[in-house]
Formats: sequence, C-alpha cells, structure tokens
Amino acid sequence: MPRISGWNAATPRRSAPETAAARFELAGTLKTGLAEASDVVALPGGRFAVVGDKSDHLVIVGSDGKRTSLELPGLKNGKSQLEGVAYDPVRHHLFVSREESRELLRYEWDANKKDAPVLEKRFELDGLEGPGNKGVEGLAYMPGEVSPTGQPQLLLAKEGKPQELSLIGDGGKGKPLAVKLEREVLAVCRDFSAVTVDPRTGHLFLSSDESATVAQIKLVRDGDQVLGKLVQSFPLRDEKGKPLDRVEGLTFNEKGDLFVLTENNGKLHQLNRK
Repeated sequence: MPRISGWNAATPRRSAPETAAARFELAGTLKTGLAEASDVVALPGGRFAVVGDKSDHLVIVGSDGKRTSLELPGLKNGKSQLEGVAYDPVRHHLFVSREESRELLRYEWDANKKDAPVLEKRFELDGLEGPGNKGVEGLAYMPGEVSPTGQPQLLLAKEGKPQELSLIGDGGKGKPLAVKLEREVLAVCRDFSAVTVDPRTGHLFLSSDESATVAQIKLVRDGDQVLGKLVQSFPLRDEKGKPLDRVEGLTFNEKGDLFVLTENNGKLHQLNRK
C-alpha cells in the first residue's frame, strides 16, 4: 500500500506520550454513488452512511460497494441542506444537521436492522454566529467515556465567519459550548469541513477543505472551558500525491482506520492505521 507523500515522515507539531500522533497509509477508495456527498459516518459491520445536501435519503454503502437508500422523513422537497451526519450505536440515534436552516434532526434508527429511520426530534442550533451559508459543516457523536464533560456529546464544526468547534448535549438542550482552540489549529485549518472522533484515543480529527489538511486535536477540560490542543496536522493526498479536492467528511471504523469523503466524486478514501 502506498504511503501518502509527506505524511509518514512528517514530525507532529505537538506530541507527548499521552497524545501520540496517529499514523496512517492510503489503502484504496470506495464509491458512494451519491452526487455532492456532504458527510459520512461509519456503521457496524463495515458499512457507511452518507448524506448529501441535495438528497433527502440516507445512502448505506457496504465494504463491497453495494448501496441501499433510505428516506429521511421531515425534509422539505428539493435541496435538503444536509451537511452533517452522526450515529449513536448505544441509543440507536441517527443525527443529521442542516446548514442554512441551522437545524439538527434526531431519528430513531437501528443500523443493524432494515427499518427506515423515524424522525423523533427536531431542534434549532442557537448561538451560532455568522451567515447561514457558513453553518455546521461537520457533525460527530462523542461517547461519554471519552468526552471532556463525562457525558455523551455532539460535536459541531462550523465552516467559518467565524470558524467554530462546539459541543452540545445529544438531547439538543442548551446552547452549544464553544471549544477554545489553540491558534495552531486555526493556522493549519483555513476552514472546517468535517469532524470525527478517534475510537482509540477520543481525539478529534478536524478537516479543512481549503487547506486539504487534517488536524488531530486533544480536548482538555479547564474549569468551565474545554480547550482544543493540537497534536499534529497532516496533508490529505491521493495515490498520485495530489491534494484531495473538496474534503467533506471524516469517519473512523471500529478498527481505528480513517475514511475521508470527497464531495465532487463521492469517493471514500481509506487510510489504514499503522
């Protein structure tokens, strides 16, 4: 398997024994079949759920490339605005975020069954600054055992004007709690396009479409604040060494391998953990 140019040899910007920088190598691609795909989340059994901002369906992609489609109730006809997707495998909740309307929808859905998602709750994402077209671009579920609050949380990555990373209870109550990011994070990510949680360490992986970069971040509780400390950053490149274009989604599978979703071609790029 080819190594990504400039990745494995790079020195992390910041690391310590308890915040070791992860290492990956490119291992191939998988087509999702969804035009203008906007986010992805790994499911049990090696499958993936993918959403797009012009589709009102959830596309399920198997490791063999086989695809099925499930309707997501509660979305208006036409442009769905879906930019984020997350899954809670314990409570069997599927979450999707809508950018312009700044909504979060929660569905009852067991990924191990063939039943369609059932819309359970819809709530507004209050407290986000900036224009509506610079809303939540990335969404991830953080289990309580790795959360800095000790409770299950949803991570919201806002694209820009201003860039924001925030936490909100998975019940949707209260205003989002902004994560205070180190300047080094903002220096390597000119915008935020996706976020996911490493199941091995609880670290965040935050992508920048404009920078074609991923930042590995450790969250630390500091009184009433949550700080985001940079562990490392690395470029996202294809098998030819070219920067990946239009990175829109990140997710980890159960083994800790990282998958990167690119929008224009709807591909998942698999990066195996070393």
